[in-house]
Amino acid sequence: MKRMNKFFNKITDFNNIRLAFLKAIRGNRSSPSALYYCRNIDKNLFLLRQKFITLKPGWGSYKSFQVTDPKLRTISTAPFEQRVMHHAIMNIIEPVIERVLISRTYACRKGKGTHAALLYAFSRCKCNSYFLKLDVRKYFNSIDHEILKAKLRKLIKDQKVIYLLDGIIGSYETFQGRGIPIGNLTSQFFANMYLASLDHYILEKLHPGAYCRYMDDFVVWSDSKEKINKLFFDIDEYVRNNLNLTLKPPVIGKTSKGLPFLGFLVKDKGIYLLQKSKRRVKNRITEISASLYQNKITEEKAAEQVISVFAAIAMARTNNFRKLLCKRGERTRTRGSITPLV
Repeated sequence: MKRMNKFFNKITDFNNIRLAFLKAIRGNRSSPSALYYCRNIDKNLFLLRQKFITLKPGWGSYKSFQVTDPKLRTISTAPFEQRVMHHAIMNIIEPVIERVLISRTYACRKGKGTHAALLYAFSRCKCNSYFLKLDVRKYFNSIDHEILKAKLRKLIKDQKVIYLLDGIIGSYETFQGRGIPIGNLTSQFFANMYLASLDHYILEKLHPGAYCRYMDDFVVWSDSKEKINKLFFDIDEYVRNNLNLTLKPPVIGKTSKGLPFLGFLVKDKGIYLLQKSKRRVKNRITEISASLYQNKITEEKAAEQVISVFAAIAMARTNNFRKLLCKRGERTRTRGSITPLV
């Protein structure tokens, strides 16, 4: 693939930097860091551009916190100015990264997403008898810096841009030479691209019945159980030898009994919610109801939040489940501490 050059001038163009600022502030207008940055917006964007031009962006200074839904993760967020810089870079190089991604990888891409991945998985479960579901162990924390840098160099030859990307990668590590921060915009694209070679290896060398990936969760289908077992052996070897990653134990089963994927159970007859996903949804509706009756949010805001929750599970057969949640939400008028429904 031809490497792309002359990106640096596009990244440092003031119109691109202003667009990056508008993207970074979206949904964060009331945050103290964004409000402070906006007090002298033209001056701050000019200084930001100077940091780019002089190649002194000052990457780092992450603030970290933990979330537990759906599992324990450490989120590391960069200062607001650096988030603007991340957007400025990705505005220009995102199309280059897109070129190496196959159509059946669905995470963090325009026109893709969870629902599109589930629909494709459903279509394959109706056509194939067996599935192999795989997941990378501690994926973001395990990404090898040198391998990631080498992959970026295959796409981009503008040395100033490479210098900026190397700086972002080197600004964070979970242990020596490994790890990218989950909270960075750039990390989403780096992580997607890191497994692109695996996508091509599976499709072009192993020839499964079907294949799709959502970040580090990926599924292959076949009508032969023997083929499925061989696929796992070959994929595991490729991941260890070429990407320096470790896979979790495989999940192999019949499509008629259901494929657990992205919080749903995909069968050849339909898409259903997993029990753990139901528990999360119930607790979320409880929180919204309690906030409403404690006057922490308005009815309009509560309705928006409930619609958002229901939209996330709309792909599954959840009509009766949603009706039950609405009835329980009406009865949740507790004050003080929130009592989960499960």
